[in-house]
Parts: sequence; structure tokens; C-alpha cells
Amino acid sequence: MHEQEAYRNLRHNVRINTIQGIFAVLAQNLTAPFIPLFAIKVLEASDSQVAWLSSLPALTGILVLLPGALFIDRLVAKKQFTGSMIYLRGLFFLFLAILPFMSIDLYWMAWLFVLIIGLMNMPYSVYQLAWQSFIADVIPASQRARVFGSRNRITQGIGTITTVLTGVLIYLYGGAAWAYQSIFALSFVVGILEATTLRKIKEPVLQADKKVHTLAELWQSLLREQRFLIFALASAVFHFGWQMAWPLFNIYQMSPEYANMSALWVSVITICNSLMGVLTYPWWGKVAQKIGHGWTLVIGTAGLATAPLLYSLTMNLWVLAAFNLWMGIFAAGTVQTLFNRVLEVSPDDKRALFIAMHSLVIGVTAIFAPQFGVWIMGLFDINFAFYVSSGIRLFGSVALGLVAIWELRKRQKGAL
Repeated sequence: MHEQEAYRNLRHNVRINTIQGIFAVLAQNLTAPFIPLFAIKVLEASDSQVAWLSSLPALTGILVLLPGALFIDRLVAKKQFTGSMIYLRGLFFLFLAILPFMSIDLYWMAWLFVLIIGLMNMPYSVYQLAWQSFIADVIPASQRARVFGSRNRITQGIGTITTVLTGVLIYLYGGAAWAYQSIFALSFVVGILEATTLRKIKEPVLQADKKVHTLAELWQSLLREQRFLIFALASAVFHFGWQMAWPLFNIYQMSPEYANMSALWVSVITICNSLMGVLTYPWWGKVAQKIGHGWTLVIGTAGLATAPLLYSLTMNLWVLAAFNLWMGIFAAGTVQTLFNRVLEVSPDDKRALFIAMHSLVIGVTAIFAPQFGVWIMGLFDINFAFYVSSGIRLFGSVALGLVAIWELRKRQKGAL
């Protein structure tokens, strides 16, 4: 009877987790693809401001990661706290919606926009950390690859449709500021629905751990986890190459100097990228079950290393769309596998803290990598910056492969 109840609870949680994921991707895809477009086309943001759209959220995120992780690590029940972070993040969408009503110069409005985006990442970073720790308690490790493969396929499809409709809306109304304001306000409403849905998940009753972990204990634990340390180092190398191209892609796609995409074309590019995710998420889950998360991540990151190089070849919008079909395959594999890989190398008793440490590492790279990308672009040109990004990504992928080989040898010796 107990097993039947556990099975029913698991099925319920998988279903609610998928619905919550749908609302999460709705809120994300209503806004994320068009935030740089709003900054460049409406607020006339400079290259530096576009770079800070990537760097400032990373900076604010790392400021809250460790305090947030220490707090989450003490929580026995994480559901209520996770939902509250969704509500808090939603308030920032309201701030974005009223921003164009302010009577200030466009230059300063662009900086205020960057600041709001940066501050919004504080509750979002804590939410991601809390959600990862919470869902790891809800979904057994043996089921995660299958569950998240199915979840990601569904949410990616919904996200694609959302991006299309949003892009068409903005395009039909000539990229007017009020069109962006509408989607920011709608994201706030969707966020409320997401938090409400999350609360329906049946959280398992866990034994309370009275021991409070301090920063000193975390540091000592970290030094003992050699497996986590070398993985985090390899991950940081790849992420630096990944993140340095983020503002470059935005500038290349939306700036009048380069491809000069409209909102409709931004939607097309996003669709092409997302479509392959919808089609390949289940395949990536099967690959991970067959060869392990470590080698699957190597394949995904190696594929992503080709993305900047491909972009440097053309400004033709149709060709760029075709390139995004290719890139979407490996983006799906990387994003899906990275989460499970971090869980795999983290000790169970301090999972939230080690997830935070990995997020902290890639958060630090995300502060400097976009600035480095724009600096290289200014020093040489955007194509050279793309080449550097591809090179660093490939080096990071090789490093992740070396970690997988190290683990294999340790496992053969019975030391892992």
C-alpha cells in the first residue's frame, strides 16, 4: 500500500512539475528573447549596455547564491520558499512595464533597464537554487533523465509557440514600446500562476537536520570533494567561452550594423533553436541513460563550440536560421544534462550548497565573459571574437571529457 501511494505521489508530482514548467517557460519566453531587442531598438542601448545586460545579472546572482544556499540548506520543507521567490521576481516585470512611462533621457532609461534586469536576477537565482534542491527531493535520481526529458520536450514546444506569438505581436505593432510593456505585464500574471501551481506538488516529509552548515564547514567540505572541484573548473572554462558570445549574438542579430533582425526574425531564430530541442530532448535523455551524463555533456558542449564560428560565416537571415537548427540540438543536450551532471557530482547531504557553489563559479565567469567578448570585438572585430569564443568552448568541452575519463579510472580502482 505504501508503495502504491508513493507511486501515485510520484505520478502526481511529475504531472504538476510539467505544468509548472509550462508556466515557467511562458514567463521566460514572453520576455527573454526580446529583452535585448527592447534595449537596442527602443532604448537605443550601446554595446557596453548590451554587455551589462548579461554581466549585471551574473553579478547580482552571485551576491545571493551563498547566503541563499546556506538558508536553503537549513530548510526541511522548500516548497513555500521556492514559490515566494517566483512571486518576488514577478514584481520586477511590473517595474519593466512602467519604465517607458518615466520622463527621463533614453540613455539613463537604458541604464535603469539594465539595473532592473540585474536586480530581478537576485530572486531568480535563489529560486533556481531552491527549485533544483526541492525537485531533487521530489523526483528520484533514477527517474530524472526520463522525467526531465519529457518535461523539457513539452515546455520547449510551448515556449516556441509563445516566442512566435510574442514576436508577431511586436512586429505587427512596429516594435512600439507599449507592445513590450504588455508582455512584461503578462509575464507577471504568468509568474503568479507558476507559483500557485508549484504549491500543488506533494513535498516528501524529510527528516530534519538540526546541524547548521557554516561557510567554514562548506569550504572544508568543498576541499574534500575532488570530483566536484575538477568538474567545476572544467565547467567554468566552457561557460566562459559560452557566455562571452551572449552579447555578441545579440549585437550581431539586432544591430543595424549587422543582421538588423526584427522581432519577427528574433522569433524565427528562437523557433529554429527551440524546435530541435523539442525533437531531441527525449534522445538526449536516452543517450544520458546509456553513456552517462558526463559523456553526454561532452557531446553537447562540443557541438555548441561550433555556434560562434558558424555565425561568423554569414549575415544571411535564412542561413542563420538554419545554423540555429544545428545549434539547438546541442543546446538542448547541454542544458538538460548540465543540471543532472551537477547533481551527480554533488554530495547528497549538502546538495543545495554544492549546486550554489557551481552556480557561483559560472556566475563569476558570467560577469567577466560578456565584457571580455565585447572588449575583443572592439579590439579586433566581431568575427575574431566569435573565433575566440568557439576556441574556449572547445577547450572547455575537452576539459569536461578529461573529467569523465578521470572518473572512469577512479571507478575502476574502486575509489569513487
